[in-house]
Amino acid sequence: MRTKFKIILTTAVFYSCYLSAQIGIETSSPDNSSILTVAPKNNKDNFKGTLLGTMVTSNVNSIINPTKGLVVYDLTKKCLSINLGSSIQSNWQCLKTKK
Repeated sequence: MRTKFKIILTTAVFYSCYLSAQIGIETSSPDNSSILTVAPKNNKDNFKGTLLGTMVTSNVNSIINPTKGLVVYDLTKKCLSINLGSSIQSNWQCLKTKK
């Protein structure tokens, strides 16, 4: 019985090295270039968006080791804010469009 368990465990570990997966919310076919695909839900023509983390600037600045590329909505600045720096030296910048 132990040998059978070891064979199954070894096979599972071996195959897991070759598997990759994307997560899809409200979709059965997530985009291959993303880890997470969130599709708008159409419930009788009632489309919905995606809500990112929202916080005031002081909370944004207090995030411990924010990874480069982390995006939040800054309620104080009223903008999507992205960390262009590193996790050690953050550099939060608002994403803006040219007018």
